[in-house]
Amino acid sequence: MSGTVDPLLAEFVWFGTATLRRRAHVVAGRPACPTRVAPYSSGVATVHQLCRDSDCLGIMHDIYGRVLRRLEQLGESVELLSERPGYVRTIVGSQVADYEREARVCRGLPAKPTRNDGPARRVNEALDDCVEAGWLQTLFRMMRGYACRDGRASSAWPVDAWSNEKSSHDGVLRGIGTTTARTELLKDIQAVIETAGRVAGKAWVNDKILHPLQTCVVPLDDEYDRASSQQVQPADMVVVSDLRQRFRRLTLAGMPSEAALRQSSLEVLGAEPRCAVGEVLDDLLLPTAAQAQPMP
Repeated sequence: MSGTVDPLLAEFVWFGTATLRRRAHVVAGRPACPTRVAPYSSGVATVHQLCRDSDCLGIMHDIYGRVLRRLEQLGESVELLSERPGYVRTIVGSQVADYEREARVCRGLPAKPTRNDGPARRVNEALDDCVEAGWLQTLFRMMRGYACRDGRASSAWPVDAWSNEKSSHDGVLRGIGTTTARTELLKDIQAVIETAGRVAGKAWVNDKILHPLQTCVVPLDDEYDRASSQQVQPADMVVVSDLRQRFRRLTLAGMPSEAALRQSSLEVLGAEPRCAVGEVLDDLLLPTAAQAQPMP
Protein backbone atom coordinates (compact mmCIF):
# COMPACT_ATOMS: atom_id res chain seq x y z
CA MET A 1 0.00 0.00 0.00
CA SER A 2 1.60 3.26 -1.10
CA GLY A 3 1.31 6.61 0.66
CA THR A 4 0.68 7.37 4.29
CA VAL A 5 -1.67 4.98 6.10
CA ASP A 6 -3.78 6.19 9.00
CA PRO A 7 -3.15 3.72 11.88
CA LEU A 8 -6.64 3.96 13.38
CA LEU A 9 -8.41 3.58 10.05
CA ALA A 10 -6.15 0.62 9.26
CA GLU A 11 -7.28 -1.01 12.52
CA PHE A 12 -10.96 -0.35 11.73
CA VAL A 13 -10.58 -1.88 8.27
CA TRP A 14 -8.56 -4.85 9.52
CA PHE A 15 -11.15 -5.95 12.03
CA GLY A 16 -14.05 -4.97 9.77
CA THR A 17 -12.78 -7.39 7.13
CA ALA A 18 -12.17 -10.29 9.54
CA THR A 19 -14.76 -12.60 7.97
CA LEU A 20 -13.61 -11.93 4.41
CA ARG A 21 -9.98 -12.48 5.34
CA ARG A 22 -10.71 -15.65 7.27
CA ARG A 23 -12.42 -17.10 4.22
CA ALA A 24 -9.37 -16.28 2.13
CA HIS A 25 -7.15 -18.18 4.57
CA VAL A 26 -9.42 -21.22 4.69
CA VAL A 27 -9.48 -21.40 0.90
CA ALA A 28 -5.68 -21.43 1.07
CA GLY A 29 -5.81 -24.32 3.55
CA ARG A 30 -5.43 -22.42 6.83
CA PRO A 31 -8.06 -22.34 9.60
CA ALA A 32 -7.63 -18.66 10.54
CA CYS A 33 -5.64 -15.48 10.03
CA PRO A 34 -2.29 -15.72 11.88
CA THR A 35 -1.73 -11.94 12.08
CA ARG A 36 -3.07 -10.72 15.42
CA VAL A 37 -2.20 -7.03 15.28
CA ALA A 38 -3.67 -4.91 12.48
CA PRO A 39 -1.03 -4.03 9.86
CA TYR A 40 -0.02 -0.36 9.79
CA SER A 41 -1.71 0.23 13.17
CA SER A 42 1.57 0.67 15.02
CA GLY A 43 5.29 0.79 14.44
CA VAL A 44 5.72 -2.80 15.64
CA ALA A 45 2.82 -4.35 13.69
CA THR A 46 4.06 -7.10 11.40
CA VAL A 47 2.23 -9.11 8.75
CA HIS A 48 2.54 -12.87 8.66
CA GLN A 49 3.82 -14.23 5.34
CA LEU A 50 0.67 -16.36 4.96
CA CYS A 51 -1.37 -13.14 4.86
CA ARG A 52 0.83 -11.86 2.05
CA ASP A 53 0.58 -15.14 0.13
CA SER A 54 -3.21 -15.37 0.38
CA ASP A 55 -5.80 -12.69 -0.44
CA CYS A 56 -5.91 -11.62 3.22
CA LEU A 57 -3.71 -8.53 3.01
CA GLY A 58 -5.02 -7.70 -0.45
CA ILE A 59 -8.58 -7.61 0.88
CA MET A 60 -7.52 -5.18 3.59
CA HIS A 61 -5.83 -2.93 1.01
CA ASP A 62 -8.90 -3.05 -1.25
CA ILE A 63 -11.36 -2.09 1.49
CA TYR A 64 -9.03 0.58 2.88
CA GLY A 65 -8.90 2.24 -0.55
CA ARG A 66 -12.67 2.00 -0.92
CA VAL A 67 -13.20 3.65 2.46
CA LEU A 68 -10.86 6.51 1.54
CA ARG A 69 -12.70 7.07 -1.75
CA ARG A 70 -16.05 7.01 0.04
CA LEU A 71 -14.85 9.56 2.59
CA GLU A 72 -13.65 11.78 -0.27
CA GLN A 73 -17.04 11.49 -1.97
CA LEU A 74 -18.67 12.63 1.27
CA GLY A 75 -16.29 15.55 1.57
CA GLU A 76 -14.76 14.04 4.71
CA SER A 77 -11.27 13.00 5.75
CA VAL A 78 -9.72 10.48 8.12
CA GLU A 79 -9.91 13.11 10.87
CA LEU A 80 -13.57 12.08 11.10
CA LEU A 81 -12.35 8.98 12.97
CA SER A 82 -11.67 10.85 16.19
CA GLU A 83 -14.98 12.73 15.99
CA ARG A 84 -17.38 9.99 14.81
CA PRO A 85 -15.77 6.54 15.01
CA GLY A 86 -19.11 4.77 14.86
CA TYR A 87 -19.94 6.46 11.58
CA VAL A 88 -16.60 5.39 10.10
CA ARG A 89 -17.25 1.81 11.17
CA THR A 90 -20.55 2.02 9.30
CA ILE A 91 -18.71 3.16 6.18
CA VAL A 92 -16.27 0.26 6.52
CA GLY A 93 -19.21 -2.14 6.80
CA SER A 94 -20.89 -0.70 3.71
CA GLN A 95 -17.70 -1.07 1.68
CA VAL A 96 -17.37 -4.69 2.80
CA ALA A 97 -20.98 -5.27 1.70
CA ASP A 98 -20.22 -3.70 -1.69
CA TYR A 99 -17.17 -5.91 -2.04
CA GLU A 100 -19.25 -9.02 -1.35
CA ARG A 101 -21.98 -7.92 -3.78
CA GLU A 102 -19.41 -7.47 -6.53
CA ALA A 103 -18.01 -10.92 -5.77
CA ARG A 104 -21.49 -12.45 -6.07
CA VAL A 105 -22.07 -10.75 -9.41
CA CYS A 106 -18.74 -12.09 -10.71
CA ARG A 107 -19.98 -15.58 -9.84
CA GLY A 108 -23.22 -14.99 -11.75
CA LEU A 109 -25.34 -14.46 -8.63
CA PRO A 110 -27.70 -11.57 -7.87
CA ALA A 111 -26.03 -8.56 -6.24
CA LYS A 112 -28.85 -8.25 -3.70
CA PRO A 113 -30.45 -11.69 -3.36
CA THR A 114 -32.95 -10.64 -0.66
CA ARG A 115 -34.41 -7.60 -2.40
CA ASN A 116 -38.21 -7.62 -2.54
CA ASP A 117 -39.11 -6.19 -5.92
CA GLY A 118 -40.10 -7.86 -9.19
CA PRO A 119 -40.89 -11.59 -8.93
CA ALA A 120 -39.90 -11.67 -5.23
CA ARG A 121 -42.56 -9.06 -4.48
CA ARG A 122 -45.20 -11.17 -6.23
CA VAL A 123 -44.14 -14.23 -4.25
CA ASN A 124 -44.44 -12.29 -0.98
CA GLU A 125 -47.90 -11.13 -2.00
CA ALA A 126 -48.90 -14.75 -2.67
CA LEU A 127 -47.51 -15.81 0.72
CA ASP A 128 -49.84 -13.26 2.31
CA ASP A 129 -52.65 -15.76 1.69
CA CYS A 130 -50.93 -18.51 3.70
CA VAL A 131 -51.74 -19.34 7.31
CA GLU A 132 -48.28 -18.38 8.60
CA ALA A 133 -47.76 -15.52 6.17
CA GLY A 134 -45.30 -13.48 8.22
CA TRP A 135 -43.07 -16.45 8.99
CA LEU A 136 -43.10 -17.80 5.43
CA GLN A 137 -42.13 -14.37 4.07
CA THR A 138 -39.24 -14.26 6.56
CA LEU A 139 -38.23 -17.77 5.54
CA PHE A 140 -38.38 -16.80 1.85
CA ARG A 141 -35.92 -13.98 2.50
CA MET A 142 -33.60 -16.22 4.53
CA MET A 143 -33.65 -18.92 1.85
CA ARG A 144 -32.58 -16.48 -0.87
CA GLY A 145 -29.85 -15.00 1.31
CA TYR A 146 -28.52 -18.39 2.42
CA ALA A 147 -28.39 -19.82 -1.11
CA CYS A 148 -26.19 -16.92 -2.28
CA ARG A 149 -24.07 -16.57 0.85
CA ASP A 150 -20.30 -16.57 0.53
CA GLY A 151 -18.36 -19.08 2.59
CA ARG A 152 -21.14 -21.66 2.73
CA ALA A 153 -19.81 -25.22 3.03
CA SER A 154 -23.11 -27.12 2.93
CA SER A 155 -25.81 -27.46 0.29
CA ALA A 156 -28.41 -28.41 2.93
CA TRP A 157 -30.82 -25.94 4.49
CA PRO A 158 -29.93 -24.99 8.12
CA VAL A 159 -33.21 -26.33 9.46
CA ASP A 160 -32.13 -26.41 13.11
CA ALA A 161 -31.11 -22.75 13.12
CA TRP A 162 -34.31 -21.84 11.32
CA SER A 163 -36.42 -23.89 13.76
CA ASN A 164 -34.93 -21.73 16.50
CA GLU A 165 -35.70 -18.64 14.41
CA LYS A 166 -39.31 -19.76 13.97
CA SER A 167 -39.69 -20.28 17.72
CA SER A 168 -38.42 -16.73 18.24
CA HIS A 169 -40.96 -15.58 15.63
CA ASP A 170 -44.08 -17.29 16.98
CA GLY A 171 -43.10 -18.07 20.60
CA VAL A 172 -43.86 -21.78 20.25
CA LEU A 173 -41.65 -24.34 22.01
CA ARG A 174 -39.91 -26.73 19.61
CA GLY A 175 -37.41 -29.50 20.21
CA ILE A 176 -34.54 -28.08 18.15
CA GLY A 177 -32.83 -30.90 16.27
CA THR A 178 -35.73 -33.31 16.65
CA THR A 179 -37.38 -35.09 13.73
CA THR A 180 -40.64 -33.26 14.42
CA ALA A 181 -39.06 -29.79 14.29
CA ARG A 182 -36.99 -30.58 11.22
CA THR A 183 -39.97 -32.04 9.38
CA GLU A 184 -41.99 -28.93 10.17
CA LEU A 185 -39.28 -26.65 8.79
CA LEU A 186 -38.81 -28.74 5.66
CA LYS A 187 -42.56 -28.50 5.02
CA ASP A 188 -42.34 -24.72 5.39
CA ILE A 189 -39.42 -24.62 2.94
CA GLN A 190 -41.34 -26.76 0.47
CA ALA A 191 -44.38 -24.48 0.80
CA VAL A 192 -42.22 -21.45 -0.05
CA ILE A 193 -40.64 -23.21 -3.04
CA GLU A 194 -44.01 -24.35 -4.38
CA THR A 195 -45.51 -20.89 -3.98
CA ALA A 196 -42.51 -19.24 -5.63
CA GLY A 197 -42.61 -21.75 -8.48
CA ARG A 198 -46.30 -21.14 -9.06
CA VAL A 199 -45.98 -17.35 -8.99
CA ALA A 200 -42.53 -16.61 -10.40
CA GLY A 201 -41.94 -19.78 -12.37
CA LYS A 202 -39.74 -22.81 -11.83
CA ALA A 203 -36.91 -21.26 -13.85
CA TRP A 204 -36.79 -18.27 -11.45
CA VAL A 205 -36.73 -20.59 -8.42
CA ASN A 206 -33.91 -22.60 -9.95
CA ASP A 207 -31.87 -19.51 -10.88
CA LYS A 208 -32.33 -17.61 -7.62
CA ILE A 209 -32.55 -20.36 -5.01
CA LEU A 210 -32.00 -24.00 -5.93
CA HIS A 211 -29.10 -23.71 -8.36
CA PRO A 212 -27.02 -21.40 -6.10
CA LEU A 213 -27.82 -23.62 -3.12
CA GLN A 214 -26.37 -26.69 -4.83
CA THR A 215 -23.44 -25.14 -6.70
CA CYS A 216 -22.11 -22.14 -4.76
CA VAL A 217 -20.39 -24.20 -2.08
CA VAL A 218 -16.78 -23.77 -1.02
CA PRO A 219 -14.60 -26.00 1.19
CA LEU A 220 -15.03 -23.94 4.34
CA ASP A 221 -16.05 -25.03 7.80
CA ASP A 222 -19.30 -23.62 9.13
CA GLU A 223 -18.15 -22.91 12.71
CA TYR A 224 -18.34 -19.14 12.26
CA ASP A 225 -21.80 -19.24 10.69
CA ARG A 226 -23.16 -21.62 13.31
CA ALA A 227 -21.77 -19.50 16.12
CA SER A 228 -23.29 -16.31 14.68
CA SER A 229 -26.65 -17.79 13.72
CA GLN A 230 -27.35 -19.95 16.79
CA GLN A 231 -26.11 -17.86 19.69
CA VAL A 232 -28.26 -18.37 22.76
CA GLN A 233 -29.80 -15.13 23.92
CA PRO A 234 -29.99 -14.38 27.66
CA ALA A 235 -33.78 -14.04 27.48
CA ASP A 236 -34.03 -17.49 25.88
CA MET A 237 -31.91 -18.97 28.68
CA VAL A 238 -34.27 -17.54 31.30
CA VAL A 239 -37.33 -18.93 29.51
CA VAL A 240 -35.81 -22.41 29.13
CA SER A 241 -34.75 -22.44 32.76
CA ASP A 242 -38.25 -21.47 33.88
CA LEU A 243 -39.78 -24.15 31.65
CA ARG A 244 -37.46 -26.83 33.05
CA GLN A 245 -38.18 -25.92 36.66
CA ARG A 246 -41.96 -25.90 36.16
CA PHE A 247 -41.83 -29.21 34.31
CA ARG A 248 -39.77 -30.86 37.05
CA ARG A 249 -41.99 -29.55 39.84
CA LEU A 250 -45.11 -30.86 38.10
CA THR A 251 -43.67 -34.30 37.35
CA LEU A 252 -42.27 -34.66 40.88
CA ALA A 253 -45.75 -33.84 42.15
CA GLY A 254 -47.10 -36.81 40.18
CA MET A 255 -48.39 -35.18 36.98
CA PRO A 256 -47.86 -37.26 33.79
CA SER A 257 -44.97 -35.92 31.72
CA GLU A 258 -47.08 -35.05 28.65
CA ALA A 259 -49.51 -33.06 30.79
CA ALA A 260 -46.61 -31.42 32.63
CA LEU A 261 -45.01 -30.34 29.37
CA ARG A 262 -48.32 -28.91 28.12
CA GLN A 263 -49.01 -26.97 31.33
CA SER A 264 -45.42 -25.68 31.52
CA SER A 265 -45.52 -24.55 27.92
CA LEU A 266 -48.84 -22.77 28.39
CA GLU A 267 -47.65 -21.03 31.56
CA VAL A 268 -44.22 -19.96 30.25
CA LEU A 269 -44.76 -19.50 26.51
CA GLY A 270 -48.51 -19.06 26.32
CA ALA A 271 -48.78 -21.71 23.61
CA GLU A 272 -49.24 -25.45 23.14
CA PRO A 273 -46.03 -27.50 22.70
CA ARG A 274 -45.35 -28.56 19.12
CA CYS A 275 -43.48 -31.75 20.05
CA ALA A 276 -43.91 -34.88 22.14
CA VAL A 277 -42.29 -34.94 25.54
CA GLY A 278 -40.02 -37.82 24.52
CA GLU A 279 -38.38 -35.63 21.90
CA VAL A 280 -37.27 -32.97 24.39
CA LEU A 281 -36.93 -35.04 27.55
CA ASP A 282 -33.16 -34.67 27.70
CA ASP A 283 -33.42 -30.91 27.23
CA LEU A 284 -35.90 -30.69 30.08
CA LEU A 285 -33.40 -32.46 32.37
CA LEU A 286 -36.02 -34.71 33.91
CA PRO A 287 -34.42 -36.54 36.87
CA THR A 288 -34.91 -40.29 37.29
CA ALA A 289 -36.92 -41.57 40.23
CA ALA A 290 -33.72 -42.36 42.13
CA GLN A 291 -32.29 -38.92 41.46
CA ALA A 292 -35.44 -36.95 42.04
CA GLN A 293 -35.13 -34.33 44.75
CA PRO A 294 -37.60 -31.65 45.74
CA MET A 295 -37.03 -28.38 43.97
CA PRO A 296 -36.02 -25.56 46.32
